[in-house]
Amino acid sequence: MALALLLCPRPTNQVGRRHLMFIFYVDESGSPHSHEEPLKNGQTPLFVLASLAFEAKHWRSLDREYLSLKTRFFQDELKKKRPEQHEIKGTNLINPHNKTSRRRHAFAKRVFALCRQYHARGFAVIFKKSPDDPTSPTSLYTMALQYLVERFHCFLDETTKGLTIGIMRQHGIGIIVADTRLNNLDLNVAISHLSFIFGNTIGQQCKSIVEAPTFTFSQLSVGLQLTDIFASYIYAKEYLRHCQKVPGKLDYSHLIYFNDFAQNLEFWSEDEYDGHRIHGYRYIDQSESA
Repeated sequence: MALALLLCPRPTNQVGRRHLMFIFYVDESGSPHSHEEPLKNGQTPLFVLASLAFEAKHWRSLDREYLSLKTRFFQDELKKKRPEQHEIKGTNLINPHNKTSRRRHAFAKRVFALCRQYHARGFAVIFKKSPDDPTSPTSLYTMALQYLVERFHCFLDETTKGLTIGIMRQHGIGIIVADTRLNNLDLNVAISHLSFIFGNTIGQQCKSIVEAPTFTFSQLSVGLQLTDIFASYIYAKEYLRHCQKVPGKLDYSHLIYFNDFAQNLEFWSEDEYDGHRIHGYRYIDQSESA
């Protein structure tokens, strides 16, 4: 696997103009594969592709603070392997079987507070899948990523204009780091992304996004570990809101406290684009009741 060193020098033809690099960590929750209703064990009626954006310069301190947080709440579990590589999975935190675990709820709240401390911005695309006419898993993922990229671009555009609260006005650029997937899915997603960026009218406007997505192992990335938790809670939040009539549904009512965190993390544009403000979360209903 080739590794590239990303540098952000001051452009020689724009004196005094600096670039501010953001990393958009991307992870999924729920399955993009088809499901039945009533739900069978392990099937999911939703697919979520979510992202947390952090300034790249905060990576090292964010990594150490999250490591300290994991060590504080999961000391026994971390004895089994290197703490840096031990993931606290979002699916475990939201599992209805763990609804009475005060430790897990307290940990999740600290995670979201840490994200706010570092001025993270949240993005998510939520699909309610059709049980009768499902979209292919690859198409679902690539569509979701394209919707995310549009929102990433708006966020970077507003950073360049000085409209992003908590961040000084600088020319914003970003890279996408996603959790690696099996077989050739990473390559297919990257090819689709480049086709969107260079061949789609909307994608051609997203010039602040640098390169194709980079895929890595979540065990090695604090940003992906945080995004995994964020994606799982977005999944539970939207499940609670949109899946109450789905036969065989699960009960995520114990996670209602996440609503305030979700609202505080969500990106909202200050400017209008095509006559309306852009927000970080988009819900798309593909079910027959749509």
